[in-house]
Amino acid sequence: MSPGSQALARLKKLGIEVARRRLEVVSFVAGFSLLAYELAAARVLAPYIGSSTYVWTGVIGVIIAALSLGFFIGGRLADARHRVSDVAWLLIGAAALVLVSLTAYDEVMRTAVEAFDDRRLQAIMAALTLFAPASVFIGTTSPYLAKLKIASLTATGRSIASLDAFNAIGGITGTFVTGFILFGYIGARETFALVGILLLIASWLLAGRQQLGARVITSTILLLLLLAPVTDRPGVVTVDTPSAHYEVVSGVYEGRAVTGLVTGPSGTQSAVYRDATGGLVFWYTNEMARLALERQPKTILMLGGGAFTIPQYLAERLPASRIDVVEVDQKLQTISVDHFDYRNPANVHLIFDDARAFVNETERRYDLILVDVYGDADIPFTLMTKEYGQAVARLLRPGGLLAANVIAGTTGPCRDVFAAVHGAYGGALTYGQYRRDPRGERDRANNVLIYSDQPLSQAGYETTPFNTTHIYSDNFAPGERLYFACQQG
Repeated sequence: MSPGSQALARLKKLGIEVARRRLEVVSFVAGFSLLAYELAAARVLAPYIGSSTYVWTGVIGVIIAALSLGFFIGGRLADARHRVSDVAWLLIGAAALVLVSLTAYDEVMRTAVEAFDDRRLQAIMAALTLFAPASVFIGTTSPYLAKLKIASLTATGRSIASLDAFNAIGGITGTFVTGFILFGYIGARETFALVGILLLIASWLLAGRQQLGARVITSTILLLLLLAPVTDRPGVVTVDTPSAHYEVVSGVYEGRAVTGLVTGPSGTQSAVYRDATGGLVFWYTNEMARLALERQPKTILMLGGGAFTIPQYLAERLPASRIDVVEVDQKLQTISVDHFDYRNPANVHLIFDDARAFVNETERRYDLILVDVYGDADIPFTLMTKEYGQAVARLLRPGGLLAANVIAGTTGPCRDVFAAVHGAYGGALTYGQYRRDPRGERDRANNVLIYSDQPLSQAGYETTPFNTTHIYSDNFAPGERLYFACQQG
């Protein structure tokens, strides 16, 4: 047999196996699609309501509830009808509802944000409106597939177990492929489109020629709509990476045109002036840079890179200093070069790692440590604990300085955030002071907190107004609750 004939024989054998296992293949695709859809759902919510645990809880809870409803409906439909074409139409319907999610999420999210102040309600209502309907349809296919698979009562267990296994494997694959691969190459909106297309393809593994004309017309229309190019809003460039959803926006800050990097609804994370005159845009970035220039440190560690505006600014003014920047998202280097005029200075060393993991593991020591790690407007809870404070203090040379940007307040509902962050640093470094953005309020503003193992008398700073009697730990650090109270207040 020639190589070509062997290849054709293998393809024919594969086709026969797929046909025999078509119900399992559909179950696999349903599991894959659901988890990819869920991850993309949380990603598109991030610019409007953030990506906190509360948001994930809302999305996951709603989708599980929708699946349960789908199981309930599907079981009764399967017992009453037992038609293969029903599953095909359910998958086509799910694809259509994914398309609705893709085209309507911007308007729905803006409405949810305007209607509710509570981020938890925003997440739940958005998930109910946008993502529950498609999840119900996907869930409905599961008991239907089980009914179609069962050939005899003696094989019921094996039949259902086989479908469940393929569905679970599909879900696992969808999770890893979406999180590790897709978000690194395509955006959340393109992931929605891919999910819709996969559901359409799965629908054609069933029903044969039943209702062929109607399915061809419907599938063709949906496919064309799913493949239609998605454009960004005017003045906004969206970038999805494995770890975040970013928007590069153009605007005006204090009368000057800027380009900003946005990761959530709470404001701009990094910015540069568009008139090419240089300089740092925000008060806290200028304050951190001022501390560095006063001290002239030989070694600087910065946790959290953003668009790398502070490292570049310091690199130009401290050419003899080594500046290590720890940033979890490697794609930010490309974003910064493309949109924020980042030029990769020779004395800046980018380390792409989680800030807490780096602090735990590195053996390097620094004269100055700058901390500006945020997920939208929240500091990760892992940077609010005594274990973190002890680990980062270990990296500071004797007499060195640690400076952290903290959005919080010394009064009102945001004081607990301030106290928690101070507890982490103050529990490990004896001396602490802070300075608030003079344009901000005491109950919520950017604050630069500084710490050292030596007495501090920094001009313009005052002693932190909290003790360190209550310090959170890796086991218990209620960051989400503290930030929720702060934002609601």
